[in-house]
Amino acid sequence: MKYAATWVCSKKFKGRLRQFTASLIVNIMNVAHGVVMGWPSPSLPILRSNKELFGALSDDQESWIGSLPFLAALLSSPFFSYVNQNMGRKTAGYISAVPNIIGWLLVIFGNSATLLSIGRFIMGLGLSGMNIFITLYIGEVSEDSIRGALGVLRGLGLDLGFLIIFVVGSYLSIQNTAIISISLPVLFILTYLWLPESPMYLLGKKDDKKALESYLWMRGGDTQVAEEELSKLSAVMAENSAKEQKLTMKELLSVRGTRKALLIGIVLAVCQQFSGLNPMYSYCAVIFETIGGHFTPEISSFIVSAVGILGSFFCFFFSDKLGRRVLLISTYSLQGICLCILGAYMYMRDIGMDVSEFGVLPVVTISFYSFFVVVGPCNMYYVVLSEIFRPEARGITMGFTNTLLWFLAFIILKFYSTLVSLLGVHGSFWFFAAFSFIGALFVFIVLPETKNRSLESILIELNGLKE
Repeated sequence: MKYAATWVCSKKFKGRLRQFTASLIVNIMNVAHGVVMGWPSPSLPILRSNKELFGALSDDQESWIGSLPFLAALLSSPFFSYVNQNMGRKTAGYISAVPNIIGWLLVIFGNSATLLSIGRFIMGLGLSGMNIFITLYIGEVSEDSIRGALGVLRGLGLDLGFLIIFVVGSYLSIQNTAIISISLPVLFILTYLWLPESPMYLLGKKDDKKALESYLWMRGGDTQVAEEELSKLSAVMAENSAKEQKLTMKELLSVRGTRKALLIGIVLAVCQQFSGLNPMYSYCAVIFETIGGHFTPEISSFIVSAVGILGSFFCFFFSDKLGRRVLLISTYSLQGICLCILGAYMYMRDIGMDVSEFGVLPVVTISFYSFFVVVGPCNMYYVVLSEIFRPEARGITMGFTNTLLWFLAFIILKFYSTLVSLLGVHGSFWFFAAFSFIGALFVFIVLPETKNRSLESILIELNGLKE
C-alpha cells in the first residue's frame, strides 16, 4: 500500500500520466477519423431508402461517396508532410481538424449528392494530416517502454469512431448524426491547446530550451530524465545535422537503414490495405446485407466494431510485452484464416449448398477478423512506422508512405465493387487473405523487433551494424 502511494506520487507516474493524457487528446482526431471512414456503412442504406434527402444515388456515386475522403487524403498528404516537417506537429494538428468541421457542415446543410460528395472530399483533406501528426507526436513524446502501448491508442480511437457512427448513424437522421460528429474536431482543438510541441521537432529547429521544457512536461518534471533523453536525441540528430535543412529522397535513400525502413513501410501499407481493412469497415452493413446470416446488418456491424475495440485494448496491454513481430506475424496469419473461411462459406452458398446451419459464421469470422486486424496491421503499422525512421528523414519518408497508404485505400474502396464483380464475394475475401499471408511472411523475414528499444539501437540494426 505504501509502495503504491509512493509510486502514484512519483515523477515517473506523473510523466506517464501526462504522456497517456496527451495520447488520448491527439487521438480524439482518430475517433473523428473512424467516424468519417465508417459513415457510409449505416448511411448508404438510409440514403437508398430515402431519396428525398440527397436524391437518388447510383452505384457509381455511392462508390465515390465512400472513397472520396481517401482521394482527398492522397492529394493533401504532401502538404501535411511539409507542415509537419516545417511548421510542427501542433500546427499540423490544428489544420487537420478544420476540414473535418467544414465537411460536416456541408452534410448538415447540404441538399444534393454534389454537396454531400464535396463535404466528404473536404473531410478527407484532414485525414492525411491527422494520420501523420498523430503517429509522429505520440512516437516522439513517449518513453521507450510505453511507446508501443500509447501508439496503440490510435487503433482504439479509430474503432471507437466506428462504433459511434455504427450506433448513432443507424438510429439518427443524417443531419443529426453530422451534428454529433462535428463535436469531435471541436473538442480536439479545445484540448490540444494545452499540450506542448514535440521535443524532436523543437530540437530539429535548434530550440533546445523549448525542447527541454517539452521533455520536462512529458516526464513529470524529472530534470535528470528529461536532460538524458534530450542528450540522446541530440546525439542521433547530430549525425546528419548538415543535411537536415534540405534533404532529397535521393539523399535519404543513400542510407541503407532508410532504404530498409522505407521498404518496410511500403510493404506493410500494401498488405494493410489489400487485406480488406477499409472495405470491411466502410461497407460493413452493406457486406452483411450481401452475405446474410442470423443477425441484421446493423446488429452485425455493432458486434464487429465492439470486438475491434476489444482488440485495441488487447493490443494496448500486450504490444510492449509480446513485441511487434509476434503480433504482426500471428495476426496477419489468423486474419488470413478468417478470410479463407468466410470465402469458403460464400462459395458454398453461391454454388447452391445449404449453409443455413452456419448462419452465425459470417458475423463470427468477420468479428475475429476485426479483432486480429486491429491488434496487428491497423495498430502496429503506425507504431512500427514511428520507430524505424531517423529523425531528419521522418517528414519526407512518412509523407511518402502515408501518400501511398491513402492511394491504396482509395483504389481498394473505389473499385471494391469491381473486384467483387470479377472474383465474386468469395474471391474478394480470398484475395484479401492472400495479402494477409504475404504480410505475415514479409514481417517474419524482414522486420526487426523494435519493442522497448531506443531509436539509436533500431537504426543501428536497420543499417546492418552491430551494437
